[in-house]
Amino acid sequence: MPTNHIFLIDSDSSGHRLTVDGNGAGTFGSLSAAEAMAAYIASRFLPAATLKFELDFKWTLLDFEIRAATLEVSQLEHMENSYVDC
Repeated sequence: MPTNHIFLIDSDSSGHRLTVDGNGAGTFGSLSAAEAMAAYIASRFLPAATLKFELDFKWTLLDFEIRAATLEVSQLEHMENSYVDC
């Protein structure tokens, strides 16, 4: 059974905030730094993981945008990787 992990980056003039599965993972000065951290976190779930963020929402009036990516990990791989972290 697959497990999904949701990665969100919301950006405005104050920075780029990364959220993974609803939990804050940091604020970054550049979009590329936020995406790099997301890729690192995804690799902890699945070592060969690659994320592709897509623009989901943009409000030009406030210079605000949201990008999202979903990582699907099979339950077996997720369980195997959780033992590595112990």
